Amino acid sequence: MTEIISSIQENCAFFFANNAISPKWNTNIVLEFITAESSLSFSEIAQRIPEISPRMLSMRIQSLVKLGIISVINNPEKPKKVRYQLTESGRELSKVLHVIREWSLKYGDCKNEVCINNQCRHGVAISKLMELTTLNP
Repeated sequence: MTEIISSIQENCAFFFANNAISPKWNTNIVLEFITAESSLSFSEIAQRIPEISPRMLSMRIQSLVKLGIISVINNPEKPKKVRYQLTESGRELSKVLHVIREWSLKYGDCKNEVCINNQCRHGVAISKLMELTTLNP
């Protein structure tokens, strides 16, 4: 019988997935990139998610960059303008978010007709990205 050493193993595949989607705000940030369909600056992300503090947003962006979910685009302009974009890994994460959303609609208690009918901005964005990844595997 295999002995289970710890419930948290840093080299475990699920550990990586958990670090990508479970910290508060990570999925919101990824969904904003999906919705925007382009790169975003720090201030644009902050405007799209006004509930998050600048400090927390900075921490979450750094975490997502470290995980390879988003990447930094350094523009050579003066003043320096840093932008962020989803990586291939971040676009693939949309498949996971799609499954989570479907599970939540099936077993959760959502009563929002816009969301149930897949007409909310994040539902539309995930569906659109799912179509693109299906067409371009």
